[in-house]
Amino acid sequence: MKNKNGWGFIEFIAFLIIFIICLIIAGMGLRRLGLLDDNFQMSNPNTETQEKEKVTNYVKLEKEAMNKTKEYIKDFYDNKLGLDTLNIKISQLVDNGYLEDDLRDANNKKCSGYVSVYVNDSGKIEYIPYIKCPEYQTAGYEERKDG
Repeated sequence: MKNKNGWGFIEFIAFLIIFIICLIIAGMGLRRLGLLDDNFQMSNPNTETQEKEKVTNYVKLEKEAMNKTKEYIKDFYDNKLGLDTLNIKISQLVDNGYLEDDLRDANNKKCSGYVSVYVNDSGKIEYIPYIKCPEYQTAGYEERKDG
């Protein structure tokens, strides 16, 4: 349709379709470059790196609690446990000299927690650490076991 006063309806729809296709291609390209996340939101690589470092720090705290609990169980129970699950608190480890001080995160904030210890069906001792920090909490953490 030729219109001397401007675009016609068909030309406008064609332009709109081409424009939308260009936006989609640009978005996909930005996602490939890592500048957009899966939800097409701007992503900051530095923020992702910082988050990974925080999680790594908490995993280290969980491992430290677990390793000190292994020493505690060896010394106090001679690795002979009953059928019940023991919950060894971080405060117990500090009080008995297995940890010099409370666990602290990367921001030097105090963390609390406990390690659940039990004998599995095959007779092996299992240790599952749970910590709670101001900005992190292990999945499955229960406040009543830490109190």
